[in-house]
Amino acid sequence: MKRFTTDHLTTFAAVIEHGTFDAAAEALRVSPSAISQRIKVMEQLAGKVLLRRTNPVTPTQAGQSVLRIARQSEFLQLELERELVGEGGFQAVSIALNADSLATWFLEAVRMLAHEDEIFCDLRREGEFHSSALLRSGEVMAAITSRPGKIPGCSVDYLGVARYWCVAAPEYMSRYLPGFPSATTREELNRAPVVEYDRKDFVQEAARVLIEEDMKLPPSLEPEQSPTIYIPSSPDYARAVYEGLPGDCYRKLSAVNILPPIRW
Repeated sequence: MKRFTTDHLTTFAAVIEHGTFDAAAEALRVSPSAISQRIKVMEQLAGKVLLRRTNPVTPTQAGQSVLRIARQSEFLQLELERELVGEGGFQAVSIALNADSLATWFLEAVRMLAHEDEIFCDLRREGEFHSSALLRSGEVMAAITSRPGKIPGCSVDYLGVARYWCVAAPEYMSRYLPGFPSATTREELNRAPVVEYDRKDFVQEAARVLIEEDMKLPPSLEPEQSPTIYIPSSPDYARAVYEGLPGDCYRKLSAVNILPPIRW
């Protein structure tokens, strides 16, 4: 197939960003018919439908790949402008990352980007098992993810290991898991309430598997869900474990990445 032009890619990204052909035309200061014609040419070149004509407009699976390249192209053009003429203003880099990374190491790692490189981050919070989907769809330019595997058009760099500690207040252990770990049953684990960040948080599930393996419990044919409270805020999540929750909600067994570990 013939390659898309810069105008094609800019138009495609504008349609997705603004949601309609008319809004994209206004943003690019061209006529709606020009927008429609460019998209039509792109779909002819690709031999596939790239946009769903919904409200707002959304990319098809093929269109997601085009959107990813369009945003990368825009970033590279701005970078080239800066190198050639020494200006170009701030650049936005959209990044998907999980809440734990945002609450701990990420801001320190990127704090000099705005000051030295004139790059600011457009952060999208998403679970570490789901963030790569935003990259694959073209919604972001980078993602911090726990899923292995490379996405076409992207490179992969290993960042390190995120360590978690299972922590609980002494009162919690006395009430729900008094014989832990040697004399704890699966029924007690099922009754013990937990705190989770949100419904995409699989840390608790992974911790539960490790705990059962350490206790030498046989695999469960029908895993049960423990009573769960969701707290979608990393600081408040840790506080709930440490201080307990109002209204006589008991302190919860939680996997929290706090350094150093909570001590009572």
